[in-house]
Amino acid sequence: MELNIENRRYIGNKSKLLKFIDSTIKEEKIEFRTFGDPFAGTGVVAEYFLNQGKETYVNDLLFSNYVVYRALLGNEEFKEEKIKKIIDNYNEIRPEELEDNYFSDNFSGNYYHYDDAKKIGYVREDIENKYKNQEINEREYHILVSCLLYSMDRISNTVGHYESFLNTEPKFKDLKISYINVKKYQAKSHIYNEDANQLVRNIDVDVMYVDPPYNARQYANFYHLLENVAQWKKPEVFNKAKKMERKNIMSEYSKSNAKAVFEDLIENIRAKYIIVSYNNTYEAKSTSSVNSIMYEDMMEILQKKGKVRMYETDYRFFNSGKTNLNKHKERLFVCEVKGM
Repeated sequence: MELNIENRRYIGNKSKLLKFIDSTIKEEKIEFRTFGDPFAGTGVVAEYFLNQGKETYVNDLLFSNYVVYRALLGNEEFKEEKIKKIIDNYNEIRPEELEDNYFSDNFSGNYYHYDDAKKIGYVREDIENKYKNQEINEREYHILVSCLLYSMDRISNTVGHYESFLNTEPKFKDLKISYINVKKYQAKSHIYNEDANQLVRNIDVDVMYVDPPYNARQYANFYHLLENVAQWKKPEVFNKAKKMERKNIMSEYSKSNAKAVFEDLIENIRAKYIIVSYNNTYEAKSTSSVNSIMYEDMMEILQKKGKVRMYETDYRFFNSGKTNLNKHKERLFVCEVKGM
């Protein structure tokens, strides 16, 4: 089975909001050639406009997301048949015949069954060796790692993220790696793995789409295991949840100074239009889901930058915890930057 870029269990996945974002841009009669997405997450918004022929700047603080962008949104050449043959060979592996490895030593019996964990570790190490031995190029390397990330995520013993694992013993799922549909685009992409507040100081675009986290939930905690596999530095992991050291990828937007960080971002964006996604989780049951930036604060900050209009739509967001908002709204602030 082939997968697409949107086929991920990811908090804040905007795949169901693409038409709303697009229709808002059309309603505003915004004409643009370049599009920036500095908090790209799954990458679906950036991919949508890249597919429309817009030169796209895409970024995320998580290296695992950056790997996916390099795989699916990159401009480098790759050989699809070679990648599919490698995946076919991986899928013929008998995991019970494999030896223990870094991944099975740390993540079997919790996030994965022992045999599935051995296969994940073996495949990831083999991808690394193929790249070091120049059997695959950089784009092919990122595609293979992404195929593994997407496929292993679908069988994990979790509710959809890696903050913790289920209390039940993981079952053998006989991991099969799926190929991700990689498109070829006419437009150029620019791909980054940087702090968004620093990146926006260095790029100029017509439209900057801003979708930072707005609550205390750290994506570094939710996706640490995928981050571990993407980086493949084999770090020591700690405590029951088997998390690695991750201070360098903790978002400032999930801390108490989020408003000041957001204000700094908006002040330094170089764009004709700024479009900000915002959802009203300030009534969430879980305190970690409560918005760290209020609607009024956001409006005040954006109005300093230019003329602001707001659009909203009903939206049922991906959630794996106890937060359940019947009147959940997704809002888009459109700021026409003064002087641009």
